Amino acid sequence: MHARTTTAGILAVLALTLTACSSDSDDSSTADKPEAAPASPTPSKSSAFLRPTPEQETALIAALTAIDPNLTAKESRAISRSVGVCDDIRKGKDEATVVKNAAFRYDGGTASVDEAKGARIVQAVKDTYCKA
Repeated sequence: MHARTTTAGILAVLALTLTACSSDSDDSSTADKPEAAPASPTPSKSSAFLRPTPEQETALIAALTAIDPNLTAKESRAISRSVGVCDDIRKGKDEATVVKNAAFRYDGGTASVDEAKGARIVQAVKDTYCKA
């Protein structure tokens, strides 16, 4: 009978220990959340996409059309792509990456965009509204 009491006592202690461990792990997951919070201001700052004003949109469409009228076949798409280009600029990506990404974004549909044209697109975005 003494062995049963000892076994029951050990099981009770183990259960309490496991409960304490599981609440510790819950506390550690809560402790991990504040670590994730400081990281979120950086992405939200960089992902705060800068959109052109209506006046800037007009200037941007004119600049893109001067590069290639096919770039602005769908003006809303041309504007939304420029937002991605501007975001790359504001994130501080190197010029070669910004140009490569711009060429990739604008290529397709009725427009054929190589890196030389991509560089002109990046310059148009910078000139019309996107200041780093």
